[in-house]
Amino acid sequence: MRVSSTDNPIYRRLKQLATSARACREARRTLIEGVHLLQAALAARAPIQTLVVRGSEPSQEVRAVVHAFTRQARVRTIELAPNLYDKISPVEHGIGALAEIEYATAQWPEQIVDDAIYLDNVQDPGNVGALLRTAAAAGVRHAITGPGCAYVWSPKVMRAAMGAHFALDLHEDVAPTTLRETFAGSILAADATGGVSLFEAEWTQPTLWLFGGEGRGLSAAALAVADRRLYIPIEATVESLNVGAAAAVCLFEQRRRSG
Repeated sequence: MRVSSTDNPIYRRLKQLATSARACREARRTLIEGVHLLQAALAARAPIQTLVVRGSEPSQEVRAVVHAFTRQARVRTIELAPNLYDKISPVEHGIGALAEIEYATAQWPEQIVDDAIYLDNVQDPGNVGALLRTAAAAGVRHAITGPGCAYVWSPKVMRAAMGAHFALDLHEDVAPTTLRETFAGSILAADATGGVSLFEAEWTQPTLWLFGGEGRGLSAAALAVADRRLYIPIEATVESLNVGAAAAVCLFEQRRRSG
């Protein structure tokens, strides 16, 4: 099926998903682009609704992706005119193939007994995606976001996370006060303003790491539920680390200790 009109209802739906986190939230659908993400979705058996191909001569890479999708699942494939495809693509120079997928949010558990991270007002989609990717790479099972965070299922977060969504239990809009009621382990605040050095501190596992938003750090409400505040010792000439870099240091220090 070829689509070349902006009035086409399929294109209009895809554009809403591409540009509105609210539309993704209401439809429980999002867009993914890139060979790695598409392959991750296939491997996770994510409910793929539509495969979208940029209407030009497809590359061998795109043809291989289309073949894999049509072989594994009965997926509707549409060809979008290049000018329309470029308006909905999450990346400026992608491979020319993306997918519309459905997703389900995990039910909030009565108790969490595995390692987890909590994002407190992290608003940048790229940072949220990077944090999810780092957590999955470090073997963390749960990722929780508080109010004010970028929507974890938005296309920009999906792109930055590079498939981490399919390896994590994701929970959204969770107030910090709820963490103490649910998490069975140490709650550690990554706080550049003080506390104990990460490399000198002791803690028991499982652990829930709290990471704060860009510039402002952790809120008072998040700090109030922490068992300990830990900082990463850095050179005095550098003011601070990006939240993604700080999370990588903390989570892989934890992984190193756990052997």
